[in-house]
Amino acid sequence: MKNNRLVRVLRFLRIGLPFGLVALLMVVSFQNCDGGFHYNSGTGELSSLNAGVGSDAFKITTFHPGGAGVAEGQTLEGGVEYRLEASGSSLKGATLMWALPTNTGNCLLKTGTAPHLRFVQCDRAGRVTIQATAILEDGSTSVLTSERTTSALIVDLCGTSTSMRIVFRIPPGTGTSAWNSPASPLVVAVGQTIRVCNSDTVNHQLTTGGAGCANQAAPMAPGAVFDCIIANRNNVDPGTGNYNGWFDTIGGNSAAFYVRPFDGQALYADGTQSSNNQSCASCHGGFAQSTKRGASFTAIKNAIGINRGGMGIFAAGLSDDEIRAISVALNR
Repeated sequence: MKNNRLVRVLRFLRIGLPFGLVALLMVVSFQNCDGGFHYNSGTGELSSLNAGVGSDAFKITTFHPGGAGVAEGQTLEGGVEYRLEASGSSLKGATLMWALPTNTGNCLLKTGTAPHLRFVQCDRAGRVTIQATAILEDGSTSVLTSERTTSALIVDLCGTSTSMRIVFRIPPGTGTSAWNSPASPLVVAVGQTIRVCNSDTVNHQLTTGGAGCANQAAPMAPGAVFDCIIANRNNVDPGTGNYNGWFDTIGGNSAAFYVRPFDGQALYADGTQSSNNQSCASCHGGFAQSTKRGASFTAIKNAIGINRGGMGIFAAGLSDDEIRAISVALNR
């Protein structure tokens, strides 16, 4: 009987021991994940705390606004407010002090809702040292630092389009390719401003050959803008209606920018400029003395639609782009 029990024990050890060792290794490995995991009750996200610096006794962890941990060595993006959290078993009853002893990234350290919470936000390329000092209950001091590089805040100077300013963004990844398609040119009116915004990651520089506006004098860095005030319809291709010779100086001729201009003042005053040889001046007086100064696109469009004063004759003769150009001219 004793021999049978011994055999069973040996069989258990031979079969069960490897599984036990695997389980033990899994437990140890999980416990060594630098603090385990953090649950953000606000977002419901579970994120690993291996992004922190320190140990289970005292640790600093940096969190992205979305709740995910930010690994040590990862750059702090400009304009993003990161949460700093001190944790650890030795912090019970401790006094915490926070500082930025190195700060060439123009970072701002903001207070949180509790002593163990702080927020940091930077707006310049550089470096920052985030330092947390814990004065423990026994009077001893423990200091942790997190060394980070920082990136500059990219300010969007583009804004939005208005009646007198058309915003065009050079798409990310454009490089030396065309800025837009000849089938979808940017439509503008004389008197409007094209605000070209470099949303790409490389420099760009507009060449116009003096048509519409002057050439851009210097390369435009990522995030920068260039205002091109449309002054004329010089050098327009009669077939497409687009300016000839607009391209990116840096990218070369193949990096074209397709722009179709309309001259509202010419359309108002000269019937030969419109599709049906009719002009606004024949009823409303010369452009300078026009009785319709300040008229909006909507007002002109509605008047044509209801044939007010016989304006229905323009229904088949003026496109919306031409009406908009007339409105721009009357509001300059």
